[in-house]
Amino acid sequence: MDERATLQRLAKEVEGLRARHTQIGGQLEQVDAVLSEHTVTEAVLKALVQQPSAETTAHVSIGSGVSLPYKAGSTEGTALIDLGSNIFGERPWSEALTITEQRRHDIQALRNELATQAQQTEQQLAAGAQTFNRMATAMEANSTSPASAPPPPPQAEESAPDVEEEDRQPSAPRGRRRSMFGGELTLDD
Repeated sequence: MDERATLQRLAKEVEGLRARHTQIGGQLEQVDAVLSEHTVTEAVLKALVQQPSAETTAHVSIGSGVSLPYKAGSTEGTALIDLGSNIFGERPWSEALTITEQRRHDIQALRNELATQAQQTEQQLAAGAQTFNRMATAMEANSTSPASAPPPPPQAEESAPDVEEEDRQPSAPRGRRRSMFGGELTLDD
């Protein structure tokens, strides 16, 4: 029985590791989407900062196929940027670029950490699954060996008396299952 309990414990551990690996994979996808967004934002800000001193024009998409025309003067424009905790501030493009680059580096470090966790979890999952499979195979081999198998019950000689014993024992009266609401019929009846 100890082997069976150990197998069940291992199965739970493996299932937990699978769930954790799936969760980390989902987090990696989300972080990759944020990194991609930051890369695009950096490219746009770099292009705006590196423009010659002439006027810069662009179309800013606000969604649903609608864009607003944008025209910056000869000086560097400003951008509204989330400074943290959903607090926005107006900053020059070059400063917004610096903030965005720093965020991308921080998010990349987070992604690298998540990738390391995913790799470690995958290794633990593989080791746990291999251990489980080895133990299950060994347990199955032990249960099928003739020395540990219980002797089969004799059936030919005692089959007739068993039937007679069943006839002699009165079956317990089965009461009708009652619903919770008195004698009314419910969906459970």
